[in-house]
Amino acid sequence: MLSNLALALVLGSTPHLGVAKTWCMDGSHWHATSPFSMLQASQTSQTSQTTEDKRTEAQKKADAKAERELKKLEEDILSDKKMGKEAADYYDREYKPTKDTAAQKRVEDIGERLALIVNANEFPVLWGDKRHSEFEYKFKVVDNPDVNAFSLPGGYIYVYQGLVDFAQSDEELAGVLAHEICHASQRHVATLQKEQAKMSTIQIPLILVGILTGGASSALAASTAGNLVGTAVTNGWSMKAETSADAGGYELMVAAGYDPTGMLTFMERLQVQQSIIERTVDLGIFRTHPPSKERADRIERFMRKDSLEIRRSRVTIEFRVLPKEVSENKVDLYFGKKKLFSVGGDHPRERAKELAKKLNEFLDSVPELFEVTTGENGVIFGRSKTLITLTEQDAAANNVSLEKLQNDASKAIRSSIFNLAYHIWDSRGG
Repeated sequence: MLSNLALALVLGSTPHLGVAKTWCMDGSHWHATSPFSMLQASQTSQTSQTTEDKRTEAQKKADAKAERELKKLEEDILSDKKMGKEAADYYDREYKPTKDTAAQKRVEDIGERLALIVNANEFPVLWGDKRHSEFEYKFKVVDNPDVNAFSLPGGYIYVYQGLVDFAQSDEELAGVLAHEICHASQRHVATLQKEQAKMSTIQIPLILVGILTGGASSALAASTAGNLVGTAVTNGWSMKAETSADAGGYELMVAAGYDPTGMLTFMERLQVQQSIIERTVDLGIFRTHPPSKERADRIERFMRKDSLEIRRSRVTIEFRVLPKEVSENKVDLYFGKKKLFSVGGDHPRERAKELAKKLNEFLDSVPELFEVTTGENGVIFGRSKTLITLTEQDAAANNVSLEKLQNDASKAIRSSIFNLAYHIWDSRGG
């Protein structure tokens, strides 16, 4: 037998303190490797392989789970589309399409802009299906004077002509459409189905009728047609759905570049109409949504949290000072439908625009009545700062003295503040 040394020489290494010196093929250098490290390397390799196998197995399970979840989502989306199509066929028989092609195009343009954003992004879901569902949204304006809109599963949005006429800006209309889109994208009907399995597919969408409105006629019609199942279930679901649709709709409006103040002013103006109905009609169990005052408070909180200015004059005519030209030398200023005063002089159009801008900025801040005061020479103060300065030419255009014009104009501004506050605080139940 060869000695250890001879064996080592044959194999190309020499024993030295338990370390093997391994030569390269060209004999240029060697590196030392201990038997223990060789064993350890082998064990490490085996462990790494085992870990990799486990990772691969875990990844396979995760991939399989993701595939199952995707398939389930696709099935649920198809189910919504089928349910929505069946309900849409029903409503298409019940409602005639509007003859106002401009209104239909306006709704489609705004709706498609919002739909593009909601399909491409995920938004908060407080109640409903938190998975991101994409639909091909369809927007239909129907010939009905009520201020109403509703959403069906699968992305079918119906808007009444009365609501289009009621909305005073694209921002107000966008607020309604964003809200309705979120009902569909968050799959509120499917969520209700899970909680109230006894309802039929044709009854469920009818509960959505009257959303964003509180009209007794709409609520009663929805109740009669749909046979609402219990006060607690219906009210509880609708409040959760409305809250979630408001939150998602607000985020959607901002993402699409619309001023969310439009959602706020729509609710404020609508609540004034609702309050008149509610003073004479007790909606009771027929109320299918929370009062607009609660929802208006919610939108205002969202905006303040995001440090967004609430500028009502930008999104509604009712809360805006607007100049109306009477003649080449005279322009009237109106707050909503109320005339404030006339502007005269050589360039009344330019001055009227500048005065309207200052008054809108002031009224948007919702001042107190006592914060409007008068000074000398036609000056009217707002919060102790010069708000506007009237001239003798303005007085001539109003056929009164400058002092009387100053007093009349200050009273008209205070009256506008009162009217604005009435809408805002009445919508809050104040």
